[in-house]
Amino acid sequence: MLRFFCVSNDLPFVIHYFLADDTIEVREVHHPNDGRDSFPLYLRRQRVPFSHEVKQPGLAFIGDNYLTCDEISPEGDIFVFGRAFPITGVDAFTQDFFRTRYGKEFELSAILMPPPRPPVDKQIPPYNGFGSETDTLGYIYDLVPKKPKTDFFKAVDNDKKILRYTASFNTRVPEDVDRRFIISYYLSNDTISIYEPAIKNSGIIEGPFLRRA
Repeated sequence: MLRFFCVSNDLPFVIHYFLADDTIEVREVHHPNDGRDSFPLYLRRQRVPFSHEVKQPGLAFIGDNYLTCDEISPEGDIFVFGRAFPITGVDAFTQDFFRTRYGKEFELSAILMPPPRPPVDKQIPPYNGFGSETDTLGYIYDLVPKKPKTDFFKAVDNDKKILRYTASFNTRVPEDVDRRFIISYYLSNDTISIYEPAIKNSGIIEGPFLRRA
């Protein structure tokens, strides 16, 4: 089998020529994120006519009019049903085959792949208010974010372990100076809740100031 590396319309192709029956197949070369459908074959294995011209009745060529390997040259292109495939190189076996049998010198080459694109920094979106911040970070990795996984051993070891702090506002507003809060830190999943106890004659209703999150 002879292998030719070609480029047509800035797209890489590989043409295989089978010496057993003079058939040709054309394969597209794909790379990740090239934006094209990954078809296995551009042209299935078959004999390719040497000329695709449609002539008048009586002027058509009579006989074997199919492309053979001796008609392929380094300076020319491989025409497959009217499309030109310029040859950029061949593999080692094909180079040795043409040099020994036909005295033609093809350049040694390989499949031309485009250079990788520079990496794109992932931008962390702002918290959208739904669920927790971990849920918002899920949009970085999946279009449909998955449920965040909890640390099972951390949850079991620190179950019902809560750190509690008393706190007050850092303010000079008279209505808020005497307000007191209880901050609870849950070690099982690193969540926080703030509760405001009742103070007589303060005019502020007691209850949760910040729900556990």
